[in-house]
Amino acid sequence: MFSRRTVLKGMAAGLFAPYFHDVYAQSSALPARVVLVLECNGVYPRALLSTGTRAALGGRANTSDRLFWDAYKDTPLVREGDNLASAISLGPLAASSGNLDLVNRSAVLLGLSNLIAGGGHSSGTGGLSCAVNGAGATFDAVIAPRLRRGAPFDVLRLGTSSARVSIVYETCALGPRKPAGIIVNPSLAFDSTFGSLLGGSTNGRDRKMLFDFALADSRKALAEFKGNSNERLKLERYLSSLESLRTREDQLAGMADRVRPYLPLAPKDNPLLTGAGSPPDSLKWFEAQFQIATAALLGGLTNTVVLATGTSGFDVAYGPDVSDVPRHSLQHGLDAGQNWERVAEVTRRHVQLVANLARTLAATPEVGASGSMLDHTAIVFMSDNGEQHHSTSREWPKLVVGGNALGLKTDGRTVVYPKYDAPRNRQVSNLFNTLGHAFGDADFNTFGQEGSTRIAPGPLSELYG
Repeated sequence: MFSRRTVLKGMAAGLFAPYFHDVYAQSSALPARVVLVLECNGVYPRALLSTGTRAALGGRANTSDRLFWDAYKDTPLVREGDNLASAISLGPLAASSGNLDLVNRSAVLLGLSNLIAGGGHSSGTGGLSCAVNGAGATFDAVIAPRLRRGAPFDVLRLGTSSARVSIVYETCALGPRKPAGIIVNPSLAFDSTFGSLLGGSTNGRDRKMLFDFALADSRKALAEFKGNSNERLKLERYLSSLESLRTREDQLAGMADRVRPYLPLAPKDNPLLTGAGSPPDSLKWFEAQFQIATAALLGGLTNTVVLATGTSGFDVAYGPDVSDVPRHSLQHGLDAGQNWERVAEVTRRHVQLVANLARTLAATPEVGASGSMLDHTAIVFMSDNGEQHHSTSREWPKLVVGGNALGLKTDGRTVVYPKYDAPRNRQVSNLFNTLGHAFGDADFNTFGQEGSTRIAPGPLSELYG
């Protein structure tokens, strides 16, 4: 993934010790991070279903069907020590060629519903907000202030899209009708994340000069301002934002020596980007975005990351080794030829990227606490719209990796909750409640906007405690 593989194995963790000690000194809480990974346009329950859980469920879970709600029990089915890697898309979790076994650091959740999100081709912000698209803040925006702990970036949001733009606004939100952008151009993502770390470069100097010019103009305008109080407030907020961004530039520049060893290849030299084709292979671009996110996490640039494929344009393309037709065509022809196997392979490739990140964090000691960075990081893999192409949002299969030191029971278990219309069904918002508790907020019980359709508040006891 990176050119300096020994660094990724955690051998340079001591280089970061002084910085992390300074950051963690600001709070007595344990270090904690979250990474939310979204595959576009459906993750099928079958893709995450182990052979053992299939046998335990019986019924249609043992057929070729990709959806099998009627096989779910009336109470949660918990299978500890499950062979998760036997699922069609979870093979990357298994130990191989010296790679760490992640099966006993993971958990699979089936049966969680999120009907309020709507489904369809995409739920928009609904997958991460548990609300109608655009009606509420997404989990990343809500939890980021708790996890930031002095990091330069509150959240890093990266992804891919079939839309020919650099930033899209359909997956994350800061609040009602306040979309948060996801950078879907890896070159822009690299520059935005690391540009200020390239100390002495023209790029770094130019960024600072632009902020200084804007600050000078804004201060002059405010000093001479004679308009009404509302307009003055807008100008004051603009100036405050510029000052915050300029301060971050200095903070990033001061971290350059610490972060530089973790930097991935520059976009012009990265074969994932130079060889991505046209339209670009979404999986290659996504891997490049994972490289950026991994470096940012290792370097302490952020503690909250969103990585999403297909956001604002889910008809992404793949390489010829996966499919010669884009995602939307694959889904509409799911029962033709090998299309189902191809979609399952795409999910497997996403899980491979999650596994790569998890193994890197597992190889890096946590500074300021016992264990590894993975022990203090919850990685959640899910879809942006639920259980299938034209989703009903009746189910949102999840893979959770890491977070053991935070109290998560990611110990190789599969949990299958009763189906969407059963009294003991649980919802996606309960998963986010669980993460809130794991991150130290014992009152994080009301996230989501299901209203009267909320089944039960609070965390999932099968995953946390």
